[in-house]
Amino acid sequence: MRVCGVICEYNPFHRGHAYHLAKAREKSGADYVVCVMSGAITQRGAFARHDKWARAQMALCGGADLVLELPARFAGASAPEFARGGVSLLDGLGVVTHLSFGCEPDALPVLGSAARLLAQETPAFREALREGLDRGLPYPRARALAAERISGIAGLAALLAQPNAALALEYLAALPPQILPVPVAREGAGYHDKTLCALSSATAVRAALSEGRLQDALSALPSPQIVLKAEQRGAVHPDEALTQALLYRLRTMDAPSLAAIAGMGEGLHHRFLAAARTATTRDGLILAVKSKRYTYARLSRIAQNVLLDVTEAFVQAHPLPTYARVLGFRRQAAPLLHAIRRACALPLVTKTAGFSDPLFALDVRAQDMWALGAVSPAERACGRDFTTSPVVLP
Repeated sequence: MRVCGVICEYNPFHRGHAYHLAKAREKSGADYVVCVMSGAITQRGAFARHDKWARAQMALCGGADLVLELPARFAGASAPEFARGGVSLLDGLGVVTHLSFGCEPDALPVLGSAARLLAQETPAFREALREGLDRGLPYPRARALAAERISGIAGLAALLAQPNAALALEYLAALPPQILPVPVAREGAGYHDKTLCALSSATAVRAALSEGRLQDALSALPSPQIVLKAEQRGAVHPDEALTQALLYRLRTMDAPSLAAIAGMGEGLHHRFLAAARTATTRDGLILAVKSKRYTYARLSRIAQNVLLDVTEAFVQAHPLPTYARVLGFRRQAAPLLHAIRRACALPLVTKTAGFSDPLFALDVRAQDMWALGAVSPAERACGRDFTTSPVVLP
C-alpha cells in the first residue's frame, strides 16, 4: 500500500490545492492521500476563517481520503516546528510512504542541496548565521543568507524567502528516510498574491471574502457550496474578531507572566506591554511591536500564544504530537484506516469523549476561542470538539 501524506491548512481549500492533491497522488502512485491539517489556528498566527470540519469536508471533496488534525501546538508554530509536527504525526501512522508539498518552480532544483547544508550546520555556517543575527536580521533571513554564502548558490536567499520553498526545506529536514519526498511545482498565483485568477491563492480568496465579494471568492473554489453555506450562516471567524480579548489579556498580565509566553524571549514582553496600552486593533498592536529583527508572522504567532496562554514551558514539554485525531474520511478508505489501526504508534482518535491529553486540551481551547469570535451568535457555543463527529463521505 502506498500512502502519500500532505501537511496543510486549506484556509480555504482552493483549486490550487486540488491540483496539488491530484499531482501528489499521480507522482507518488499513492493508493490513498492523508492530509494533516491545521485546526482552529494557522501558521501565520491567526484563526482560520472557517472551522476545521468545514475545511476537512472541502479537502475530502477535493481529493483527500483521510484528514487528521495537526495539533494547535504545532499548527501555530514557526516553520521548523510546523513541519516537524506534521511529519512526526504522519510517520507515527506507520503506513505513510511519501510526503508531497508544493514549491515555487525556481526553488525545486536547489532544495536538496540547501536542505543538506542546513542539516549539517558546519562551523562556517554557524558563524555566518551569527553575523546575520548580530546585524539585527530576523532569524529566517539570517539563516537564508548564511546558506547562500556558504553554498555559493547565487540567489539562494531570495529563493528560500518564498513561503512554500521555506516550508519545503523544513519538510526535507524533518523527513525520516522511509518517507520519500514528492515536490510539486506550484501553479497559478503566488502565496501572497491577492488577485483572483484560475488558480488563486488562499490569501486572495480570504481577501475577497472579507471584502464582501462572495461570488468572486466562490469562483476560485472547487467546492463553493461548503464555503457559501458557512458564510451565509455566519460560521466565519474574521481576523480582528478577538482583538478585545487579546488586549484584555495583555493589559491585565504582569511582566513575568507575559515573559513566560512561548516565543516571547529577548525582552519582547516589554514591547507588547507598551504597545497594548494604546493599540486598538490586533494588526496595530503587531505593527507597533514590529522591528527589523522581528517579522510580522513571528509576532502574530506570539500574540496567538498570549490569547491561548501557550507558555514556553508547555512547548518544551510537548515536542511532538501524541495522538492522531480524525476530522474526516471517505468510506472507501476503510482499508487505510484498518492499516493505520494495526501500525499506528499513536492513539487514533475518532471519538473524543473521555480522551485526555494536554495537547488535545489546547486544541479544545483553540476551537472554543474560534467559536467566541464567530460572526453568528449561534456558532459561539463551547465544546464542539466533543459534539461534532468526523466528516464522512462516500
